Amino acid sequence: MKIYIEDGETVPAVIVLKDSEPMPDGYAEVNSIDGVAKYGMMAVNVYTAGWIDKRCVREKLKEVVYNKMQVTSPEHIEQEAKWNLLTSEEKSIAAHWFLVTKEDFLLEVVNDFRYWSIMAKEYRDWTMESRRLRLNLMEAIVFLRVSDLSYAKDILASLTQIMKDTVIEVDDVTNVLNSTVRIKRLTRMYVNGLESLEDDGVIAIKDYIDETSGTPFQNGNGFRGLNASKFRLGHTPDTVADELLMIIDGSY
Repeated sequence: MKIYIEDGETVPAVIVLKDSEPMPDGYAEVNSIDGVAKYGMMAVNVYTAGWIDKRCVREKLKEVVYNKMQVTSPEHIEQEAKWNLLTSEEKSIAAHWFLVTKEDFLLEVVNDFRYWSIMAKEYRDWTMESRRLRLNLMEAIVFLRVSDLSYAKDILASLTQIMKDTVIEVDDVTNVLNSTVRIKRLTRMYVNGLESLEDDGVIAIKDYIDETSGTPFQNGNGFRGLNASKFRLGHTPDTVADELLMIIDGSY
């Protein structure tokens, strides 16, 4: 996604377009780190396709920060020579948006663990709220795309089916080992930041939707394997799964 601002205006209008869409007349593209930080939040709008929450701003900031640092992956951001390609202001922006480690945050922003803790909590709060918003959008998409209401409810219930961990507990009275099942809801895991086996090392919501190979959801056992006859004309489990994945990625 690209950010554009109304050229020459003191308080410019801000729009966001897909990379493939041409720049509109009278607008200039925002490519700077400080510009994305400033105008990105002005572009956040739940009704704007492709820019529905703060994750969109952070992803765009990651893109421009990494571009200026000439790096391609998170582990390279810690290289001092690359880090020093940023100005002091840009380092502070990168730190405040948690594109760096705790140690770098304390070094670049303020060497105060209490301050870092407060900022980290605020960051976690808004990321969790963003994920709740995306879950609401995903629920709405399912209800819009599925013709059978009861089936739509079953689909949403499936998001709480889960990965079952066998937990062995000792009965204090009989000293007998009892096997119990601990339920981990996919939606709850997602709100807490766990998205997929590839990203987080645990089987999560994206694996269910995309039927990730190597998970219990592969080969038709997840969202893509749902009953296509239950979907409205023009929609299939695959097309809706793609929509849901776009929402999770913050690019819907």
